[in-house]
Amino acid sequence: MLQAVRKRSAKNQADVANSFDPKLSVAAVSMAESGNRPPKSEVMVRGYAVALEVDEDALLEFWWAMQGMIAIDWWGEKLPVPQWWRESAASPQAEIEYQRAVAAAATEWTPNADWYAPPLELFAFAEAICAILVRLLGASWKVGREREIGLRDPVDGRPAEVIIELRAGAPGEDGANAYHEVMARFACPEPVARPVPPEPTERPNTDIMSPDVAWILLSVEAMSARERAAVAGFIRGLREGASIFSEVSPPPA
Repeated sequence: MLQAVRKRSAKNQADVANSFDPKLSVAAVSMAESGNRPPKSEVMVRGYAVALEVDEDALLEFWWAMQGMIAIDWWGEKLPVPQWWRESAASPQAEIEYQRAVAAAATEWTPNADWYAPPLELFAFAEAICAILVRLLGASWKVGREREIGLRDPVDGRPAEVIIELRAGAPGEDGANAYHEVMARFACPEPVARPVPPEPTERPNTDIMSPDVAWILLSVEAMSARERAAVAGFIRGLREGASIFSEVSPPPA
């Protein structure tokens, strides 16, 4: 989704990286767009919102939704407390889409081909994510979804999924948006564990830090938990080494 919005705004990855203070690397932006290393904190998400000129709160809602926490319901209304996706209620539309998927799977099913539909919870989750994307992207985008029935097979099996699709709009002859170009297409996630509580959104004041220290702090924020642990171990090693050398008495004059 980040890549689709960036391309629509005619920005390159370097433009996004340079908008951060301190700057991110182009590689970090590329990995965030590919999903290999998505933003790890609310601070980073807000930074991307500023870089891409989208609503910060809406992008945060999408970021939490991709981790399984829904902040708005299928009516597009704000929830008082974010809900875990498996606990959210399904709308009548989600029920209809689920029943159609069940019927499609039953049509294809044979004793040798065990086709099955995505669960109802996934349809409800996809609908909520689509509602968030509509709020985030606005009327110049078309947000759609479609189901893909799955096949239980040890060799040629495939998962049952709900695919979310983003199309860019262009002005039509009547002044309305004519949606034609597919900018992004991805499977609705199925998070298995609730995310950890949000990190504090207050960030260090980089104005009173040296550029090198500020760059290190922002880079650590973008790391995964395992990478942060490795950095912490490295820093502890440096401290222990420094303490050993500080305890060595200077040579006699």
